[in-house]
This record gives sequence, structure tokens and C-alpha cells, in this order.
Amino acid sequence: MKEYNYNFYAYLGAVLTLATVLVFGLFSALQPGKMVATAKALEAEAIKRGAEVYARDCATCHGDRGEGVRNSGPALNTKEFLTAAPDELIFNTITDGRPGTSMPAWGQARGGPYNAQVIEDLVAYIRSWEPTAPSLEEMVYEGDPVAGAVLFSTTCYACHGVSGEGTGAGKPLNDPELLARYDDGYFRDVIARGRPDRGMPTWGSVLSPNQIEDLVAFIRSWEKETPPPMAELGGDVRRGEDIFNATCVICHGPAGSGTEVAPRLAEDPILNDRQAVYTTISEGRLEDGMPSWGKVLSPAEINDLIAYLDTLKAGASTEQPAPSSEATAAVPPKAEFMFIQHCATCHGLKGEGREDAPALVNNEFIQTNDDQALLSLILNGRPNTAMEGFAGELTEDDIRQIIPLLRSWQ
Repeated sequence: MKEYNYNFYAYLGAVLTLATVLVFGLFSALQPGKMVATAKALEAEAIKRGAEVYARDCATCHGDRGEGVRNSGPALNTKEFLTAAPDELIFNTITDGRPGTSMPAWGQARGGPYNAQVIEDLVAYIRSWEPTAPSLEEMVYEGDPVAGAVLFSTTCYACHGVSGEGTGAGKPLNDPELLARYDDGYFRDVIARGRPDRGMPTWGSVLSPNQIEDLVAFIRSWEKETPPPMAELGGDVRRGEDIFNATCVICHGPAGSGTEVAPRLAEDPILNDRQAVYTTISEGRLEDGMPSWGKVLSPAEINDLIAYLDTLKAGASTEQPAPSSEATAAVPPKAEFMFIQHCATCHGLKGEGREDAPALVNNEFIQTNDDQALLSLILNGRPNTAMEGFAGELTEDDIRQIIPLLRSWQ
């Protein structure tokens, strides 16, 4: 009987087994690198898609690179935000929006246009800023004293006085000795952190860094000398209108139509005396609650403002057609003032609408619904939109006074 040499097959099997182990070992060793490379490629594609969506839908409010936009949207590209906010929080904020702010809900589940993939792409793009994100302390904001004056007149004057002269509840801020003793960092810190033990709120939880810088710039403007006499130059009407809408409209109403706290400008005889108008704007009427804008506005800007006021005196037409005499008579005096306070930020000073809110002029919903429907909408808001209800902020009587103003625009 022939004997087989099994040793050869044993050696061959051992060699093949060893070769198989080496091949699979090498494959396994290379696989993590491939997986990492694939993950990075997928992440890069997500970041690219997210950048396109961000540029189209988010940059208007949050800035081209997440630096934030004054009086519009907060900065996202900061070390503090990106360290504190996990991806889930950013995802949910984009999906659900932020009730009570102009940040709408973008997720399809909330009536928005984005599916989960689009939101994940946006999160990836925002997260890509983190390695180079500046800290808030490193970011330099140039304060706008005009914007600061508006903020001061709505948040700070109650304690610190209309022109920073102080009251029983707050120290004077226009004191030359105080302004010389402390630098901007001191005022920035006091505004942001507050003085809770002395009744000073922590405004840093309410105001953005930009707004705090605006307030500091306004406070610092009290160091300036009284502006020189009126420049012998004609003003620019368009620039003057912009200044009016940024500084004067809250008290004097759209196009100087007047409110319960300030007169109708077109009927004020002072408009016939340019020097008197300049002096009034520059020095203010402190006894009537009017700040001295000369510490904020330059002589040229005051002249621009006077040029715009001249158009009111002349009865020049405005963008908003004047309502009929019947409609005007039906509008309560308080209506425009309340509209400016609560509605104009989104819907425009004259109801002309803005990017994130519809026009109220010639509005089909207002035209086809009764007062009770309008009352319900304003009280309860509109779900899945930026329109939040005003229940608790406005009474039904307040809203019933605003409704005739809305009717007058139809």
C-alpha cells in the first residue's frame, strides 16, 4: 500500500493560513485610516452644503461669518458660544426657533422649510468655526452712540435720568469726574454684570455685546463739548429720515405724526426757525423729557435731520399714503405709540413689512377678518411662525386701540 507524504500538505496549509492572517491583518490595519478619510470627506461635503444654506438664509441676521448683526441676530462664531452649545442644542434651536424673538422655526416639523439633513449640514458648518473662533473679549465692537441713545431712552433713563443726570434710584452718569475716573471697560462690566446688591440689573443677560458697546459709546458721548453752532450747509433729506427713524420716531411717531408723549411736528411753529430747531435738537428740552442729541449727533447729522423735518413742514408726500379723514378720526391717539413700541420692529414703522414679517398695508387677512379675529391673532400669535402672542404684554383694550390703525392702512 502506497504511503502519502502528509507533511507537504501540512506545511502548505500552515503557509496559506499565515498568509491569510497577514492579509487580513494588513487590511484591518489600513481600514481605520480609510474610515477616517471617508468620514472627513463626508464632513467636508456637509460643511460645504451648510455654508450655502447659511449664506442664503442665516447671514442676514447672524453675519457672513457668524459675527452677529447689530440689533438683528447674536454672534454664533465665538469661543464661548461654541464651547457651551452642544450640537443637539444648535440643531433644536434651528428646528424650533426661539419663541419671543425674530428667530423663526426652520424645521419642517414646525412648519419650516428644512429637513433634518439640511439642519445637520448647518450644524456642521457652524461647528467648523470652533477651532478659530474668537473669544468675546477678543472681539472688538465699535459702539454706535445713536443706537446707544435709543437703548438708554428705553432701558436706563428710568433710574439714571433722561440725560444721565441721575435719580433717586440711580447715580448720575453724565458727571465729568465719573467719566474721567473710569474707562470703557468699567462701564461695560457694570452694564453686563449689573450691581444686584444695589438694584442694578444684569443687562448682559438681555443685551447683546454690540448693544452694550452702543450704550458705552452713548455714555462716553457726555464727555464731548457742546456742539458748535449750526453748520452753514444744507442737509440730506434721506439721511435725515434715517436718523429720525433711529432716534426720534419712538416719541414723535412715524413722519412726526405725534404720540401721547410728544407733539405732532408738522404743526409745531418752531419748524419755521431753523436755528431754534437746531438748538432744540442739540440741547434738548430736559424739562419735557427730550434728550440733548447734540452730544450724540454731529452738526452735519443735525442738519440732515432738519432737512427731513422741513419736508414735514412743507407737507411733502411720504411712502405711506395718508389715511382718509374718517379713518384718521377713528384711530385713537395712543395707537401709533403702542404700534411703534410693540409691532414696528418686525412690521416696519408704517406697517410696510420686512423680510421676516408681512406688510400690514393692504393686507388680505386684515381686510377679510373682523376685529375679534385680529384681537385673537395679536393675543395668541400664529403657531410655527415668528409671530408670538402679546397676551400678558398688551391688554385687550390696548389691542382694540391698535386695530383701527391697522384698518386705516387698508
